[in-house]
Amino acid sequence: MTRAGERFEVRYWGVRGSIPTPGPETVRYGGNTTCLEVRCDDEIILIDTGTGARALGKALVAEAGDAGVRVSVIFSHLHFDHVQGLPFFDPLYLASSDLAFYTPQFDPGPASRVLDFMLTHPWFPVDASRVPATVTFHAVEPGATFHVGPVRVRTCQLNHPGGAIAYRFEHAGGAFVHASDIEHAGTEPDPRLVALATGADFLSYDSMYVEGPEYERHRGYGHSTWQAGVRLAAAAEVGTFVAFHHDPAHDDAFMDELGRALALARPGSLVAQEGMTLDVLAAARRRLGEAGSVPREAAQ
Repeated sequence: MTRAGERFEVRYWGVRGSIPTPGPETVRYGGNTTCLEVRCDDEIILIDTGTGARALGKALVAEAGDAGVRVSVIFSHLHFDHVQGLPFFDPLYLASSDLAFYTPQFDPGPASRVLDFMLTHPWFPVDASRVPATVTFHAVEPGATFHVGPVRVRTCQLNHPGGAIAYRFEHAGGAFVHASDIEHAGTEPDPRLVALATGADFLSYDSMYVEGPEYERHRGYGHSTWQAGVRLAAAAEVGTFVAFHHDPAHDDAFMDELGRALALARPGSLVAQEGMTLDVLAAARRRLGEAGSVPREAAQ
């Protein structure tokens, strides 16, 4: 049986790609760049620190109070839209914070380079050496498997300029996969990503473009389409597909149309919105057809 207090939830704090797009045209889906919060029991994991990390940081500080913030931050890659909120992440500036950074290792550079680069003169007035939080750094090799507290994390490399990593989070029998940024090749899904996503309860996937003229204009940019995501979801037999990493030119009206087309192609799919929360354990129980029963050994 699911134990009291068990939790596996994912919340989207930033869903946009490339650049923030605030304003009345994006208010419903959101204009902040990539930032997700994964909660597994008492473990808090962040995926990327785009501009959505600013509001998340404030919420974490308010929640923790004097106890201090303890979180792990896992980066898919270090392109600017995935790190630009880091200097405005309030837990960095509290001595009571304990932060673990996991950064992809595609070259010999130090794992700390994301903080060293983002907090340095002349780009930012506070130097990284003056950050009072306790920060530890961990390099992540593509294809590696590691644990963050009770959470098993599996990875694979994605087809993106400079490299990016997809992550699969497994806990208490549930599985959530986040794959952004990626450009699909041809019509067949990447077998590495199919293997990573197989049987997941949710697949959050780079759906920046729409197949046809829009994608063709951006071929080689390192991003995919929701149609390619649907093919991947089918091949991997995932539970729910989530379209993510919205193009800055796609306003709320465009996203509504995309959502309708996606629902016809794969009923039950979702379009990521700021504030949207996924209950992974509830989905896992539905998948198993045994409400309240999730075999813990599945996450070991």
